[in-house]
Amino acid sequence: MEAPSMDSVKVAVRVRPFNQREKNAGSRCVISMQSGTTTIIHDPKNPEHIKTFTFDLAYWSHSGFQRDKDGVLISTGSNSEFAGQVNCLKIKFYLYFFLIYKRDVFRDLGQGVLDSAWQGYNATLLAYGQTGSGKSYSMIGYGADKGIIPNVCEELFKATENKGKNQQYQVTFSMLEIYNEQVSDLLSKTKKAGGLKVREDQHQGFYVDGLTSVPCDSYAQIERLMEQGLKARTTAATSMNATSSRSHMLISIQFKQVFLDGDLTKQSIINLVDLAGSERQKSSGSERDRLREGSRINLSLTTLGNVISALADVAMGKRVLHIPYRDSVLTRLLQSALGGNSKTLMIAAISPADVCYEETLSTLRYAERTKKIKNKAVINASPTEKLIKELKAENNRLLSKLAGLGNSGKRVADKTSSSDVGQAPSNKIILQGLGISDKHATFTNTDGEVTVTPQSKCRVIVNGVPTVTKTTLQHLDRVILGSNSAYLYIGFPSERSSEDLARFDYDFFQSELAAAEGVSVDKLGALNDKDGKVDPSILAVFQDYIKLIPLVAEANQMSEELMKGLKMELKVKNLASSDSKGYDLQKEVIVKVTNRETQEVWIWSKAKFINRKYLMEEFYQHFLDGGDIHVAQEDDPFWDPIEAIHLGSAHVWLQSLAYGIKLEEQVELLNSEGLEEAIVLINIIPCSSTGEANGEDDVVIDPLELLGKRIDFQIQIIQCLGVKWLKENTRRGIQIGYCAPLAPECSLWVLFFSYKIYDLPITLYTKPVWKNVNAKIEETIHFVALNASHKFLNYLQKNALIVDLWGLQEGCAELNCTQEDLITWEGNILVDNTKTLTAQETNQGTSNQMAELYLKLLKLEQETELLRNINRELREENMLLKDTLRGCSPGQGQ
Repeated sequence: MEAPSMDSVKVAVRVRPFNQREKNAGSRCVISMQSGTTTIIHDPKNPEHIKTFTFDLAYWSHSGFQRDKDGVLISTGSNSEFAGQVNCLKIKFYLYFFLIYKRDVFRDLGQGVLDSAWQGYNATLLAYGQTGSGKSYSMIGYGADKGIIPNVCEELFKATENKGKNQQYQVTFSMLEIYNEQVSDLLSKTKKAGGLKVREDQHQGFYVDGLTSVPCDSYAQIERLMEQGLKARTTAATSMNATSSRSHMLISIQFKQVFLDGDLTKQSIINLVDLAGSERQKSSGSERDRLREGSRINLSLTTLGNVISALADVAMGKRVLHIPYRDSVLTRLLQSALGGNSKTLMIAAISPADVCYEETLSTLRYAERTKKIKNKAVINASPTEKLIKELKAENNRLLSKLAGLGNSGKRVADKTSSSDVGQAPSNKIILQGLGISDKHATFTNTDGEVTVTPQSKCRVIVNGVPTVTKTTLQHLDRVILGSNSAYLYIGFPSERSSEDLARFDYDFFQSELAAAEGVSVDKLGALNDKDGKVDPSILAVFQDYIKLIPLVAEANQMSEELMKGLKMELKVKNLASSDSKGYDLQKEVIVKVTNRETQEVWIWSKAKFINRKYLMEEFYQHFLDGGDIHVAQEDDPFWDPIEAIHLGSAHVWLQSLAYGIKLEEQVELLNSEGLEEAIVLINIIPCSSTGEANGEDDVVIDPLELLGKRIDFQIQIIQCLGVKWLKENTRRGIQIGYCAPLAPECSLWVLFFSYKIYDLPITLYTKPVWKNVNAKIEETIHFVALNASHKFLNYLQKNALIVDLWGLQEGCAELNCTQEDLITWEGNILVDNTKTLTAQETNQGTSNQMAELYLKLLKLEQETELLRNINRELREENMLLKDTLRGCSPGQGQ
């Protein structure tokens, strides 16, 4: 194979004319260009402050133009520096001679894409810039001013017509849109819910599964397809641009050349990408849906910027943690274009207006980083179909010989070899990446048996299971080295069959790791037993889980190398949790962070973890560059303030209370994974106003007997037995204490319960208990409902009391309730209040005034209930009279 061509990404900048908004605002031009390569931007607030950027090309399209009779923008004369869309000589033969030499975008960029494709290279052209900067004009064009994309397609077919008869050509066209991180097929009339899935193949890299690819034999056919796709593309108006593109559009052309006389095939992929407009929401006038949409677009472009920055650092010889291609759909699909097998060009479109100075400067800096990227492009040449068939036939003959030797009891012995893998140059296989040691593992082939042997404490995973000893590899085994270097082992020809290797994509590896951790779609309960349909929300949780697996592995490796001592684990929150009615709570992925030394624990949401990981990478890169890692805690991305941790929950059903029956329960407190964390002893006791337990005579047959009556009951939390995580470490403990600041000699952990009753505005907490695995809590709270309502009685019959077990750590505030928010009656907590007084109103009055108010309230409610009963009796009497009248014959009932 030909050696890769190391080429920098070619970058061009193009400045457009003022738009109407900028003209109305009286904008000044802050852009100037020199020598066709230099772009200068002037700070409107400080005219003497200028910044100069040098790119491969600089197109001045701001002024010096006019429209010809066909509506095409052309130069006004020999003194004009105007750069148009297409080479003037090709489309306007009657123009003056000087126009032949004018710069044009297609000749420099579009023709460059075509030249690369004809040579057999993959070629990519990206258009980047602020919303309304002219990207789509350069790429698509308007009216008679065709852009780069249609001109590339047209010229491609023109060139094929002029080639020799010994060459054949195949052109396949596809067109997709990335909108809010979902991929849509612009050539398909059927839109798949959730978009098309991006998959990974060991040969072609990332691709869109199910994308429509249309074979084309003329430019007219492609023109019709583009028109169809552009109509379907998502647009939304912003104040900066009335037809602002709100999505990334990617047109892909697969171009295959078959040379019949040379037994050779060249195949190129041409990617033409019109990125969504980058913008600052304040200046673009985006709000509500457009604002949220804009943040998603900017997030996608930010990820692209992170990829570009990382690749630029690599090109400059810096050691880089990893290239975050996988962090967005866009960067996954552009992986080959950035730092991969492609000849890549970028056109950065900018506004000339002073009001867009910040956005324009940002675009120029973005482009400056991009030009540093080095790509490794190779000519995609291969034997023709005829030669391939001959090679396959020869391969089959060899396989038959191998099979014959196997049947005779013999085995073909390959030459014994041993290959060390790691970062050190002395290894036969040099592998870079996070978590890869200088000598990481050894692959050995002995008589056709291939084994992998991890070096001391080096991470090697085979088929989702970590291994520390010598392991024999079988055909199609999955091997992960370090944090996230994944490989598929292909066995010897005699071991192979016609299996589909496409299924072993990146998600397959991560799903296998998740299964080894006990997490799968089935175990999450994605399949509904009633209708057999898959719950999309649970599928989304599983996708989040497998997406975070490699990120957590990388974060753990950074923590280890930086000696932070943190262990991060993926968990599914609410895996076995339900609400007070027993319905499953919505599941979500969280990250549990544990300090191995102090045993402090944090729980991070998915969003918080991803944000922290970005900060960790910056911190780690600073370390690699020789920076100091000893910083204040508040500047350390691995540290977080100590907080309360939710350990588990239990449900105690309240139905017995509706019948006046005492309930004594011993229930399991289950953690988020559905495993027992502890056992709690709890009593719910109907009682008198003085707290004496009711007897058997107070039991009711129908809960409606309690309607409108006073109900007193007590909740007693007696003891908590065998708290599992306290058993695991003797440094942890619980003891009975008060809601006071922790003393220095206290243990790290404190246990307390929280629960919420009916319409109480706050959650109630018991006092902390320390240093006792079988803690005696012995807390009793008296509740009273002065006038039991229908709603309250229904609540008791259909709901459960949720008891939550929490852990506090040294240094964090204990959870407690504000007593001022509670309304009390005779020293007890009042529930079932239809007209609850606010705490402020309560504090302003005396206890006598409160009592008076409650008596009035009680009287009003009793009178209201009496009126309801009278009204009910009248309605029943009315219905009886109507039935009597219907039963009377004519002439009767007078």
